[in-house]
Amino acid sequence: MRCLFVFRHSPWDGSRGAESLDLLLTLAAFDQEVAVLLLDDGVWHLHPGQSPGVLGLRDLSALWRNLPLYGIGASPWVEDESLRARGLQDGDLSIPVRRIQRKRLVAFWNRFDVILRD
Repeated sequence: MRCLFVFRHSPWDGSRGAESLDLLLTLAAFDQEVAVLLLDDGVWHLHPGQSPGVLGLRDLSALWRNLPLYGIGASPWVEDESLRARGLQDGDLSIPVRRIQRKRLVAFWNRFDVILRD
């Protein structure tokens, strides 16, 4: 089963990002094929120097940096337009990413059996 996790909300938008990341890591630990796509405010998950503890939220940055330890070898996908709209570039992110254009998303989504959104 091929699963795509789509992160569209910022890491400061409650616990949904942490819960989605936990599920992603759980499925990967059970040898499910998983991929990650960050778009819209979801791109902020990969911006370094966050202080989520101020909001009473978990710091997820270590989990994002250690995806390969959980068997997720491929870098996350990040939508080009979402990065540009927020003034971010690849060098502003805490881990390497693969970029995809918005016009290619439908074809990309069709490669997966299950799509889970935060």
